[in-house]
Amino acid sequence: MNRIYPVSVAIALLCQVGSPWGIVAPDTNHANLRGAHAAEQGTASCPTDEQRLPLSAFNIYRGETHAHSVYTWSHGAHRADGGGALKTDWDQQSYRNHQGPPGKYFERAKAQGFDFFVITDHSQEKPLQPVDPQRNAAWLDTLAAAEQSTDDKFIAMAGFEYSRNPPFDADRTGTGHINAINVAEYVNAEHMSIPEFYNWLTRAAPVGGEGCVVASFNHPGRTQFQDWAYLDDDIIELVAMFELRTVYRGPPRWAAYVRALNRGWKVSPISVTDSHGYWHLENIPPLTYVLAPELTKAALTRAMRQRRTYTSWAGQRNTQVDLKYSVNGYVMGSTLNEPTTLEFYVQITTHPDDPGQGVRRIQVLRNHPTDLDGVQVAAEAFFDGNETEIMWTTTIDDSVSRYFLLRVYHNSDMQDGVFNEHGSTYAAPVWTGR
Repeated sequence: MNRIYPVSVAIALLCQVGSPWGIVAPDTNHANLRGAHAAEQGTASCPTDEQRLPLSAFNIYRGETHAHSVYTWSHGAHRADGGGALKTDWDQQSYRNHQGPPGKYFERAKAQGFDFFVITDHSQEKPLQPVDPQRNAAWLDTLAAAEQSTDDKFIAMAGFEYSRNPPFDADRTGTGHINAINVAEYVNAEHMSIPEFYNWLTRAAPVGGEGCVVASFNHPGRTQFQDWAYLDDDIIELVAMFELRTVYRGPPRWAAYVRALNRGWKVSPISVTDSHGYWHLENIPPLTYVLAPELTKAALTRAMRQRRTYTSWAGQRNTQVDLKYSVNGYVMGSTLNEPTTLEFYVQITTHPDDPGQGVRRIQVLRNHPTDLDGVQVAAEAFFDGNETEIMWTTTIDDSVSRYFLLRVYHNSDMQDGVFNEHGSTYAAPVWTGR
């Protein structure tokens, strides 16, 4: 018989020894779990500028930045119809195989070979109410699980998804979802508009004071977030990533990404599963890549804040596409000082056992000077798709463009000799500083 458990009962079950997953209620006095109060520490700046490091200084790490545990209680793999009764009795093994708490996600991600994994439950969900970062059992369990799951080969991080949905004040301040990553505290989107949330982010503190706070736009529509309004220098530095592709929702959100860039947001591309159960974690490899000098939370979150990300779903997807590029000696994601000549150096390595990854075309795109929904091809090169290592250089003279973006087409992006519309690898732009 299927049961619907009251949320109060569910949380009680989740936070006692002998619960379905053996969760122990976290120690609310643990200093690393509490972190610093957001109002006391602003994080608009994230120290250590790594823009001029050589490409050889960066390793490539793969992971997931958008996943939901059972604390997203209203919907997910544990529900028979997405939002109704539980699939099986709470204490059955088959139930545990569908969905679980953050610690089980981290455990499975580590076993699958992920380098990093972020839990981002919807902050308005009942397990996270009332909003009390110092005492809420679900939030403290997420922080504790991240800390306990991290080691020298795997970084687990806590965050939340700010989900501003209709009706609220959508006509005045807009709607949209944003992930806040590595934050010590959280807020409920139902009681905070988008501009108010941006203001909160500028004061948010990282968990335990370690690393950077960073945020991403989630599965955006073309004109969400009030058509990309409320920009200022501080929030542009914090919202640094953009979900170009949410795997189960189809093609990349190219129109939304271009419009956000042309509106002035400085966001680098990532791809996510937005999983609400174990299936995606165990059947879809990580499609977000981060360039960082080492595998630590500080290094990863700093790299995300400095926009050193790219995404690829080329070929079989379970093998890695390695990509690095620089412009005038500045690594991808950097902001330059209004150059008029831009020298690109691109390195791409694909897997010899995955012929679908072979590179067929590299494009450098720039913002369209008048069309908010358009880009222009500034340079491109074609390849035969048989090489596993590509080193390509090109020089572009340009004194007006605001950013340049790298797009790659692979063998898997061609059918009957014709390229598909989007390609399957996108790397962080460089911004010219104009």
